[in-house]
Amino acid sequence: MEIERSDDGATVELAMIGELTIFGAAETYGMLTRVLSEKRDLRIHLGRVTEIDSSGVQILLAAKRAAEKQGHAFSLVAHSEAVLEVMDLMQLSPVFGDPVVVPAQAA
Repeated sequence: MEIERSDDGATVELAMIGELTIFGAAETYGMLTRVLSEKRDLRIHLGRVTEIDSSGVQILLAAKRAAEKQGHAFSLVAHSEAVLEVMDLMQLSPVFGDPVVVPAQAA
């Protein structure tokens, strides 16, 4: 998993590239933890994710909870086909929200 970071001041965007799976879970979670410690809004770009498993989903859920607990916005954008398939299979659209599908439920 490669992660590209961009920053506009109020929001940090992380572009995930490659496999968001158990094999890179510790490294990915570490990066998200560091970004969340900055206490800013977080946007995760998933357009170049080639594979995602339950560990990847757990990382995204943990990041969402942590950001919202700190009072910051969290969003997932540009879902790849692999991500859409898993989100659909696990019925996670109500949890993460997707403007095309359904708004996120309040935490």
